Amino acid sequence: MRLEVRHLELVVAIADCGSLRKAAARLHLTQPAVTTQLKRIEDHLGGVLFLRTADGVRLTPTGQDFVREARSMIAQLQTLERVTRRNAHSSGGPTRLAGIPAYHFGLLASALKDAVTSRTVKETGTLTALLTTGEIDLAVMRRFPGTALTLPPNAGHRLLTREPLFVGVPEHHPYADGTEVPLAALADDKWVMPEPDDSGMNAHFARECAAAGFEQRIAHFSGEAHVALTLIRESGAVCPLYPVGGTPPGVARLPVAGNPLVREVVLAWRLDAPVAREVDDLCAQVAVGYRKLVEESEVYARWWRNGGEAFALSS
Repeated sequence: MRLEVRHLELVVAIADCGSLRKAAARLHLTQPAVTTQLKRIEDHLGGVLFLRTADGVRLTPTGQDFVREARSMIAQLQTLERVTRRNAHSSGGPTRLAGIPAYHFGLLASALKDAVTSRTVKETGTLTALLTTGEIDLAVMRRFPGTALTLPPNAGHRLLTREPLFVGVPEHHPYADGTEVPLAALADDKWVMPEPDDSGMNAHFARECAAAGFEQRIAHFSGEAHVALTLIRESGAVCPLYPVGGTPPGVARLPVAGNPLVREVVLAWRLDAPVAREVDDLCAQVAVGYRKLVEESEVYARWWRNGGEAFALSS
């Protein structure tokens, strides 16, 4: 017999779980299989790694030393795999992009032309993990006030845009024909909001509404834009809307007075990725493309011309 990675993983799983039964469940094996494999490992090593107790198992001093070294070796192998994959990618492979389904994402993919593979991912934690492990090179992420964006030490980042969040109201709403709406004027309206997630968006809204003197009356949760827009038009609810894009019939898109609701769109990248050398040029291309989208959105263009540009490009 020779020790293999699966043997190390088995012993570590038993140590983590504290019982053969729980380790078997984690490893998707039967308990007898785990017991037999552990005995073979201990026989091969010539020493007992675990003492059986009424509650499960506990490590012997020999077992403690084994598990410590096994963890180190497993971590080294994982690092070797990540580095090899990254090196293989860097020798001519496409840039790997992931991020929130914002317009910036599409603009960035377009700027990278054919040398890119991409996928949309909404969860901040997932994007951070993918950057950390080297599974992606670039990430388009969102940041809301009150929620920190914590990136790995091997990542750089840059603010792409500081966007105001507008609201969609039904065409019969008292403010539908206005140029903006005070947040406090929505105190009695029912809201459509996305499901709470790790971005902090819902918490940001709750704080700003509280500062305006009311608690949101959330009647619907949906992350699908077409569902939210239908609920605005058909049920009279109100909903946050991003400023870029068209507005369907029956819905008015309005800036909020004072711009209390904000989203920052951030580009993050691995410092060791080949695309890191292109970040300045990519950001410039995204900025040009985004400004074209602003001009195509009537309400956003008017807001931008009335002093919004300084807000959007600040900090």
